[in-house]
Amino acid sequence: MSGRILIVEDEPALVLTLSDRLRSEGYEVEAAETGDLGARRAREGSFDLVLLDVALPGKNGFDVLRDLRQQRVATPVIMLTARGQ
Repeated sequence: MSGRILIVEDEPALVLTLSDRLRSEGYEVEAAETGDLGARRAREGSFDLVLLDVALPGKNGFDVLRDLRQQRVATPVIMLTARGQ
């Protein structure tokens, strides 16, 4: 097994695409569609990586990351965005 990845993204098509690709490479994948749910899963699960969207319903990705770091969650995070700026 290559590791566990949490995808925090509200776009179902992107979650499906990323999940399929990552699973084909041997990763175990979980997903959350809101910032609040993603933050909870990141705190409670033992993930090797979090793929975190910037624009999420409820709590945005920057707030989620700040909260996780304040709570001493040191899991590596890659921020995703569709913004052009």
